[in-house]
Amino acid sequence: MIRMFIWLKKGIQMKRNKLFIDTGAWIALIVENDHFHKAARSYLESLDLSIKRLSSSYVIAETYTWLRYREGFKSADNFLNVINQSKASGMLDVIVGEGDILDISEQLLRDFSDQRLSYVDAVSMAIMKKERINKVFGFDHHFYLMDFEVVPYL
Repeated sequence: MIRMFIWLKKGIQMKRNKLFIDTGAWIALIVENDHFHKAARSYLESLDLSIKRLSSSYVIAETYTWLRYREGFKSADNFLNVINQSKASGMLDVIVGEGDILDISEQLLRDFSDQRLSYVDAVSMAIMKKERINKVFGFDHHFYLMDFEVVPYL
């Protein structure tokens, strides 16, 4: 089911935009010395509150693992707190990839076998197609394979 939000502003109707948040964005937001930290922070702060933010359980798991092994428990735990607070406040929806999403993901891995596409990337792309999300907050060039818009623009 596609969730839409209609804004009435000066008589103009606009559908609510959706933004998928990928692992690279989460890492850049959490790790202050990350090469993309300033760009990620600036982009997030500039987002309109009407933008629906989504991520996946796979992205959350990948990000936690990356942070845990490279930055330590405190950083990884801080990340989980950010996720839980964002979900509780309604600012983030976390989609669990399963069933048809995983079938589509595995087909994407076969279709792009010439690319170094991770399983998590394929799941993210399948979710984005299913949820009709065309914009991803991250720094991974693989999203261009399926004509997704990658933001912020660098």
